[in-house]
Amino acid sequence: MTPAPEAIPGVVLTAEDQAKLDKLFGNWAWIVDSESSMPPVSPLVFRLLTTDRDAPYAVAEITEIVESDPIVTARLLGLSNSSAFLRAGKPIRDVRSAVLRLGVHNAFETTFTEMFGMWVRHSSRKALPDDDLLDSMWLEYLLTAFCTRELAATLRDPSIEPSAAYTAGLLHDVGSLALCWAEPVLMGRFVRAGYGIGTPLYDLFAKAHCGLGSELLRSWNAPRELQLVAAHHHDRLPAQELAVISLVYIADHLHAAVLEHESSQFRAQHALPHACFGAPNEDVTAALTALGLTDKVEGIIERVAAQGERIETLARLPD
Repeated sequence: MTPAPEAIPGVVLTAEDQAKLDKLFGNWAWIVDSESSMPPVSPLVFRLLTTDRDAPYAVAEITEIVESDPIVTARLLGLSNSSAFLRAGKPIRDVRSAVLRLGVHNAFETTFTEMFGMWVRHSSRKALPDDDLLDSMWLEYLLTAFCTRELAATLRDPSIEPSAAYTAGLLHDVGSLALCWAEPVLMGRFVRAGYGIGTPLYDLFAKAHCGLGSELLRSWNAPRELQLVAAHHHDRLPAQELAVISLVYIADHLHAAVLEHESSQFRAQHALPHACFGAPNEDVTAALTALGLTDKVEGIIERVAAQGERIETLARLPD
């Protein structure tokens, strides 16, 4: 399981920092309402979410969505021909063939990740001077998404589609990204100081980024399920109306375990703290027990760790 995020040696929040963060976390609503707030995610992202991946026309619809954006087209073709995704056969030169090679569900996840990653890049790097912080957060989102999907696939609950669980994991922490966008230097110090785990400031942060993420997704007309995941993924033992919230809650505790697993294929070690949760608590254990996953979590961690090359390929944010 994941230990608490450790502060970077020498990074300490001053009293002034704490006062500013207290104000930011206590008054986050302006970030949603401000004219200078983060730009919305591309409508293509939410069009993709409405695609029925099991329908006969799914390949054609995903192909059409990808071809609507030349950058996404180039990225998908590049990924389908990369060592992380390549299967036996000749190089792929058109989107439809890429979708067929990857399979509809893999193509959906890859396309969704690319579109969201492009938004992260273009909406955030202009405001965030700290590339390491943004890259670390993006890797955290990907790890959560992969872990959530593996949890869903292992659970085999017909009401939870693994691709939908992946999406929920990828978008769950958009509120943290928005806080970094609003106050990049201040939030950079907060993350490097270990998120203030165990202090009242951390509790304010958890409430703020959950509320902010949910409101942003609502304002962007995201599906209600994604809004609920963003709003409640920090609730203690989330016996929620949606089981996927519990899966994201669990997945958000698995980052370090994945990166440090003996079968991990991650080439790079990332110095910044991953995840804004403290050490796993009794609620994580209770959630795993309630879902019947206690004896399966190590296998889930191992399967995600083994996909390190693929995750790192996706983690390279487009310029």
